[in-house]
Amino acid sequence: MESIIKQAIELRKEAKHKESRGLLTTLLNDENYAAKAHLQIAWSYDNEGKEQVAVAHYLSSLSGLLSSVERFDALFGLASTYRSLGMYSDALSYFEQTLSEYPSSIEVQPFYAMCLYNLGRHKEATSLLLKLLVSTTNNDEIKEYQRAISLYAQDLDRTW
Repeated sequence: MESIIKQAIELRKEAKHKESRGLLTTLLNDENYAAKAHLQIAWSYDNEGKEQVAVAHYLSSLSGLLSSVERFDALFGLASTYRSLGMYSDALSYFEQTLSEYPSSIEVQPFYAMCLYNLGRHKEATSLLLKLLVSTTNNDEIKEYQRAISLYAQDLDRTW
């Protein structure tokens, strides 16, 4: 079963999406592999630009047996897909769930910030991105202003 998933992943990487999904559908009746197969099918549709079809497969994957890494991938993938479809409230919910379950996964934060922006929550989005910049940069010039950036990130409207 794992070999089928690996083969399907390789096919997807070669942009052979239909062939990849064909292999994966053979696993959908196996309760031990159905969720994994749905996740891979969702990615295949996402990669092909068919995000609306991917959503159902992400949701199906989340209702089955996934490893912690796969669950992260499904939550993050679903949140990102909802955002790309303009379904910002749904996206926000799944970004927040992802961040709640996987708080150290900082790769989610830029996408979450984009969703906040899409919802008109510009101050929160900018603040989040500033905090992320300060916490992850290796740039000496940014580091020189780290204290000031961090202070402004707490309240962008503050004046002295």
